[in-house]
Amino acid sequence: MKSLQRVTGLIGLLLMAAFLVPYILKLPQLDITLILLGGLSLVIFDYFSSNEDQ
Repeated sequence: MKSLQRVTGLIGLLLMAAFLVPYILKLPQLDITLILLGGLSLVIFDYFSSNEDQ
C-alpha cells in the first residue's frame, strides 16, 4: 500500500509541476514567479516529508 501512495503522490507532484512550470517560465513579473516557485517548493517538500512518516 505504501508504494501505491508513493506512486499516486509522485503523479500528483508531476501534474502540479506540469501545470505551474509554463507559468513560471513565461511570466515576466519576478514577484509572481517567486510566489509560484514557492508554491511548487511546498508541494515538493510535502511529498518528501510525507514519505518519511510512513
